[in-house]
Amino acid sequence: MFAFLQGNKFRPSALSIKILICLGLTIFALAYLTSINVAPNLLSSLNSIVKAVTILLLFILPLDILVSARQEKVRVERRLTGNMSVNRWHNITLIFHHPFKREREIEIFDGVPDDTEFENAALSLTLRPNRTTIHTYRLRPFVRGPVELNECHVISPSVFRLWDIAYKAPCVSEIKVYPDFNALSAYTILATDNHVSQIGIKRKPRRGEGLDFHQLRDYRKGDSLRQIDWKATSRRQNLISKEYQDERDQHIVLLIDSGRRMRTKDDQLSHFDHSLNAMLLLGYIALRQGDNVSVMSFGNQSRWVPPQKGATSMNLILNEMYDLQAGNVASDYIGAAQQLASLQTKRSLVILVSNPRDEDSNELMIAVNLLRQRHLVLLANIREKVIEDLQKKDVNNLDDAFDYAGSHSYLSSRKEAHQKLTRNGTYAIDCLPSELAVYVANSYLEIKRAGVL
Repeated sequence: MFAFLQGNKFRPSALSIKILICLGLTIFALAYLTSINVAPNLLSSLNSIVKAVTILLLFILPLDILVSARQEKVRVERRLTGNMSVNRWHNITLIFHHPFKREREIEIFDGVPDDTEFENAALSLTLRPNRTTIHTYRLRPFVRGPVELNECHVISPSVFRLWDIAYKAPCVSEIKVYPDFNALSAYTILATDNHVSQIGIKRKPRRGEGLDFHQLRDYRKGDSLRQIDWKATSRRQNLISKEYQDERDQHIVLLIDSGRRMRTKDDQLSHFDHSLNAMLLLGYIALRQGDNVSVMSFGNQSRWVPPQKGATSMNLILNEMYDLQAGNVASDYIGAAQQLASLQTKRSLVILVSNPRDEDSNELMIAVNLLRQRHLVLLANIREKVIEDLQKKDVNNLDDAFDYAGSHSYLSSRKEAHQKLTRNGTYAIDCLPSELAVYVANSYLEIKRAGVL
């Protein structure tokens, strides 16, 4: 019988509350005046009016519910601008279709998920007859992975405006939140004009000639005698030099730690998010260089993306890794090295991104030595910004002194471990999370130009 009420929640509107308050105050005043026998004829007339109003309300309130519950609801259509990237603002458009013949005020709140920040997702709108209302708000997700935008919550006045009707307009949307690929976009634009130095990626001069032959060209001042092609020179009767390019078809393995160390946050992004962004940028650069790129994660989740080639393969890597999260588990460096040794048999540049502590040094060294038996290893060690902030902080009391001494001891241990790795023949960088993408990309380009892979 009351199936049409399902999904609707009725609550008294501001107008009905005001009417009830006025009616209650009138009844109280009549009771008081009756007790002191003031103008009995007038009181009798007022009493009849109050009874009539009360009976009318008792009739019209449920009637308003019955009439309003049967009318067509506001329909909401949600339009998205495509997939999102973490920690970036995105526009979301809501389109409201309604059957109202008169202008009507409604309140809306879109079903935004947790771990997001939004602007203007909750507000009041005026719906005009024979018009479609469009509203755009901004949403910024803080967590990668699949995200669901739920039903839009709508509060609409009833036909006689005595009730506010709250219901959910079905418009569920599923969207993927990817790592921040603005750096990828910036690199794409800059690389087109050969201006990669604008994002901090430096191209250093080549060392030696252990690179692939690219083409012949006219001799330029500064070319070595070994570059001159004497046969072509004799044919052209002009000095001709050989031009080389970086070796292609080399193998790059991005090894990402997703253990508890990577959950550390210096800003809105965790160290893991910074490392994933850096790895995706590096993967894109390597694919454009003509290299093969594979990705492996260890720690919280173990995933393996086999070698990919070509810039279009970046979409596959993104879809495989976009929802990967760091967990509260210890990372097994040795186990990861053994697993990678079985998965990647060809000599590769293995780029390991992690945030190890002193107690991890021995295990990390064993894992690196295991990888170096076949591969060239680059370790990117993320350094917490809070440690550097403690070093710069003024020492005003004993607690500040303890903080300074502790941070100094910690940084000294990191420096010693870093030097131990480099003496062992491992490439290593130590940087802040915000510097990671540029440091790793520059190191990759340096290794390519050194011809050591």
